Amino acid sequence: MFSRMGGRPIPAWRAFAAEAPQWYGWALLTPVIIRLGERFPLQRPLRARNVTVHALASLGASALVAFGDALVNLWVRPGRLSLWQSAGSWFISGLPAMTVAYFAILGLSYAVNGAARLRERERKEAELEAQLRDAQLAALRMQLQPHFLFNSLNAVMALVRDQDTARAVRALALLSDVLRATINAGDAHETTLAQELDFVQRYLEIEHVRFGDRLRVTIDVPNHLAGARVPTFILQPFVENSLKHGVLRERAGNEISIHASVVGSALRLAVRDDGRGLPAAGMPPTGVGIENARARLAQMYGDGAALSVRNATDGPGVSVEITLPLASCPAS
Repeated sequence: MFSRMGGRPIPAWRAFAAEAPQWYGWALLTPVIIRLGERFPLQRPLRARNVTVHALASLGASALVAFGDALVNLWVRPGRLSLWQSAGSWFISGLPAMTVAYFAILGLSYAVNGAARLRERERKEAELEAQLRDAQLAALRMQLQPHFLFNSLNAVMALVRDQDTARAVRALALLSDVLRATINAGDAHETTLAQELDFVQRYLEIEHVRFGDRLRVTIDVPNHLAGARVPTFILQPFVENSLKHGVLRERAGNEISIHASVVGSALRLAVRDDGRGLPAAGMPPTGVGIENARARLAQMYGDGAALSVRNATDGPGVSVEITLPLASCPAS
């Protein structure tokens, strides 16, 4: 357009060839500018030395770009000026724009590097949070497992005191299976609902050896929920509490029921007994198992999980409800 306005039209390819070198020149200089920006950062508080380096570098880069423009235009659009005169003309006329280009490249490099550092810091923080959560969950599991073991051993000791050798041996064999399952769980914080129920059933078998038909168990879990993810050992403490505080207080025995259902996008697990219920209405229930479960659910799911322990509203006993996000374990 400028050439046509000046009465000396040129082909489009010559116009492109005349203007493009300066931008390719800046592209070639970009790695050098970025390296200078890292070596002499322009950050608060500004240092006079760094400002001077970039001011001189901006002039030097502008001079190189101007010389490249002049060299190309000497071939594309030859005129009366010599190479050095043309380079000087390009330098003086284009200095404001070239200064802006230099510091724009520098500023953009700071923005890109800053975003990358922010992402890296967020990634490391997320890793640290995950490691902290795993450590806390591991500590909670270490608290739970001895508690469960001691209660199971107490059940076996009761059989030994009663000199019921056959049932004591059977209980020890079942306890061995339960401990093996505990060890095989490793450091996994989640398991399938089917595996959790299998663990609970083995534990209940130990108690059934001790109490016989006085202990009745009902499990109502749909097959399609077998692969749902649940915290490892989440049900056992509540079954244990039902045995210890709720059921087996009457000569006729009592019943424990375990249910699972889907409510919206959440999985609801329920443990119910028909025992005597909580000792004092209005007082929040406490204990190792309950506090452990609350802490684990909070660590793993935050506000996405809930735990309710209260007296049943439709009869005697205690009702425990655990709500957590519904998700399935990947097929192995």
